[in-house]
Amino acid sequence: MPDIDAGSDIPEEHSSVSPLRPILLHSEHPAILALSETDSRLARLIRLVGELTLTPSAQPFESLAMSIISQQLSAKAAATIKARVKLAVPEFTPEQVLAVDEAAIRQCGVSFPKIRYIRDLSSKVIAGELRLDNLRELDNEELLRQLTGVKGIGVWTAEMFMIFALGRADVMSVGDAGLQRAARWLHQLDERKDGNYLGQIAPAWAPYRSFASLYLWQAVDQGFVDSGLPIEQLT
Repeated sequence: MPDIDAGSDIPEEHSSVSPLRPILLHSEHPAILALSETDSRLARLIRLVGELTLTPSAQPFESLAMSIISQQLSAKAAATIKARVKLAVPEFTPEQVLAVDEAAIRQCGVSFPKIRYIRDLSSKVIAGELRLDNLRELDNEELLRQLTGVKGIGVWTAEMFMIFALGRADVMSVGDAGLQRAARWLHQLDERKDGNYLGQIAPAWAPYRSFASLYLWQAVDQGFVDSGLPIEQLT
């Protein structure tokens, strides 16, 4: 499952928004009831996995910067590097990121391209080109447009931020290979040349496609997808 840090102890000027409460996905949650009614196989997976909690972030700037740093790294390597960066920039604001010498961040293990990306993010936040205080007021399409306007933030990174940092309920990342694998496994779909198995089944999950995705990631993480067994034999 993608890793996006929530961050903590950051001044409010550019980076903080009112935090959302953790979202506890349990059997009586309206989203879970709707998904289970819509898709019987997904319902089985939900029962198999059990309750999940999604905790949105109050610190979108740090979340975005750390998601850039984490790109193309293992979870362990990303955690180590991010911890070093937090020590180098303990007050993680756009101003402080720009104030710190690039060499100091490079010594943390961050590549020069990623340093340029987080500095570009910092500059855009300070200039008001990316408003972090009104992200939750934007619809998914406009938010995606704004986020991908920052160097180093592609569609996948933006979608992960929308799910894990903002707690958006209806984001479907068709570019996520793990989700595609899990969708094919769940519904035992024939191979497609385009690899877009989500395109066959995910529209029915709206407006809760983010929450369905959490369970698909769990199917990968817990080994269900690689077990070779259909969901009916696991429940």
